[in-house]
Amino acid sequence: MAGDRYDARAAREVWQRLLWRPAGTRRVPTVDADRLAAFSVSIVDPMAERVLLQAVASAYGLGWQPAEVVHVVARRVGRVGGRLVDLAIAAEHDRRPGAVDPRWQAQVDALLARAESTRVDWLRHWRRREDIARPRCYDAAADVWRALARLPRLPVLIPPPGADLAVVEVASPAGPAGADPALDRIRKLLAKAESTAFEAEAEALTAKAQELMARHAVDRARLLGPAPDDGPRMIRILLEPPYAAAKGVLLAAVAHANRCRSVELGGLDIAAVVGHAEDLATVEILFTSLLVQAGNALAAAAHDAGSGERPRSAAFRQSFHLGFAARIRERLVAVGAEVLADPGASVALPVLRSRSAAVEEEFDRLFAGRLRDRNVGGRHDAWGAAQGRSAADRAHLRAGELSA
Repeated sequence: MAGDRYDARAAREVWQRLLWRPAGTRRVPTVDADRLAAFSVSIVDPMAERVLLQAVASAYGLGWQPAEVVHVVARRVGRVGGRLVDLAIAAEHDRRPGAVDPRWQAQVDALLARAESTRVDWLRHWRRREDIARPRCYDAAADVWRALARLPRLPVLIPPPGADLAVVEVASPAGPAGADPALDRIRKLLAKAESTAFEAEAEALTAKAQELMARHAVDRARLLGPAPDDGPRMIRILLEPPYAAAKGVLLAAVAHANRCRSVELGGLDIAAVVGHAEDLATVEILFTSLLVQAGNALAAAAHDAGSGERPRSAAFRQSFHLGFAARIRERLVAVGAEVLADPGASVALPVLRSRSAAVEEEFDRLFAGRLRDRNVGGRHDAWGAAQGRSAADRAHLRAGELSA
């Protein structure tokens, strides 16, 4: 018994060294992870589980939502860390008492690990499924902890389970626009399609995204009825790599055309969009629909017999996205001007101006003095940009409508 207490105390000290190790001392596996693996599993695994559960709970206290936590961890520490925090979120949720907001529950239900049992020894079971040795597992847990420990504060949009509604700092739409798991899944499929080196896989992923987009637009049209306008609200949209910054440019164009304002949250590949609930729903669907259409056009460019490998290059694809976004902005501005020029629109103009003014006021309240211009780096490919503009000319601009 005394030996167990000594081992537990020694293991805690090693955990502290692993969690707080200085930057730039990375080894795979680290010395401290190797040392932890020398202790009994029954001592070390519960400590690792507590580290992960506490890190997730702390992120929620900073205003983060489940889907956002998985997104930022996968981006910062890789896919293994993303899968581990996915499981930790499910485990934390299963232990958290109190009522659950439906928008929060929808994000938890979309987790890859939701079907896994998190009652006992969930870290050990995960390690076996992943075929990961104990030292690498403990390193991954420490990586997740460090990524979450460095998260910035975000406005609370949805109350975590059991939290008082008073914790909400900025209202978010009560309907699916408040972090829609279906649209997030579509954007993830497109990101995988752009990342793979295999054309057949890219085509299959893009086709699946297109099928889901069409079905989702129909389902959402059936589910969403007219909602009371309670003023500007906020949603956050995940910008999936690759080319997340270029996709943020497209989102800003779509938001502006629908009387909303969008801003990227620095270094997180997440954008905050402020607008009225009805307009936010349009922005989220149209943005995702345009991403699908851009993905189809990129796949077509890759099949051009005379193109060689160029359409697969990073410079071509990023320039394509930027050219696509620039032309979509031009088209949306022209469509908006045409609508407002219609004599029948004069009745609605005061309302639209009032809504736009309210959005600007709320956006300034939330972000004034903290905005920074973000340059989209990388090489420019003129042909890629031209191909993107051409694809944007063919794109459909109704939310949810896809090109053939």
